[in-house]
Amino acid sequence: MTPRFDLRVKFTPSTRAPILLNVAAVSTEAASCKRPNYLLKVDLCPLALADRVQNVISDPPVNRTFSCPATATFHQLHEALQVSFSWASTHTYDFTVLDPAFDPRPDASDKDGDDMELLMHRMNHGMFATDPREYVLRVKDDRDEPNRYMLRVDLMHDRKRQHPRTKEMGGLATKLFQVLDDPKYRDERIVYTYDFGDKWKHTVTVDGRAPATSTFSCVDGSGHGVAEDVAQDGWEPLKLAYRASRPSKEQKEKRDWYERRCGNRDRLGLGNGREHFWDRAAVNARLSGVKCG
Repeated sequence: MTPRFDLRVKFTPSTRAPILLNVAAVSTEAASCKRPNYLLKVDLCPLALADRVQNVISDPPVNRTFSCPATATFHQLHEALQVSFSWASTHTYDFTVLDPAFDPRPDASDKDGDDMELLMHRMNHGMFATDPREYVLRVKDDRDEPNRYMLRVDLMHDRKRQHPRTKEMGGLATKLFQVLDDPKYRDERIVYTYDFGDKWKHTVTVDGRAPATSTFSCVDGSGHGVAEDVAQDGWEPLKLAYRASRPSKEQKEKRDWYERRCGNRDRLGLGNGREHFWDRAAVNARLSGVKCG
């Protein structure tokens, strides 16, 4: 069968000479020029980020793998993560590129290391340039929503995450490829932190590339979403409350709180192995509503 082409005639302004355009070929070429999606594996509170073993989310681990448009913004990625991990979107966030040279231990020569006035200054005004820099880059929540109470609470912790030598960018305008394709950050560890009080930390790892799309999709994962505001060391006791064959009064109260009052409550609870449950189809149905680009 002879191939069919959509040929149209265009005249140049100077010579009026006809130029044949293969519209189908142009469309194909334009599509192929789109940046491929990123495959991002996101792990919630893995061992690599834990400052205490009680803060590790395991048994089961909670993670999701996404196909993400390269032109999506970091705020849109935040929205996709909120949907996929069943967070309640009541707190602020940031994405940080960790400084590989960061050493959290105070300098032994710093005689003022324990000085209360110095600590208060860091809390209220941010770090000094001579303080250890934890982040090379920080993409921060730059929404203007001053009336949301929990966001205001989170902003109290925001100064402690600032540093004079840390570059900051806004999540509403910064696109994924602007950071993930930048040689300065490409091989460094990226962390998404939600809720600066409880500090729910997620590692973000680029696992590969995928065909370009205009929407997020979740392709893999494990573990039920974690309870909002339970704190990192409170998730394990909550799971134990559901595993108990004869729960104590305190464990019954934990169950009741999670099923009725928790910000991202699950009325079905975590019993009968539901700590492993998550619904990829439901996640993807909700992700279809996250606008990209």
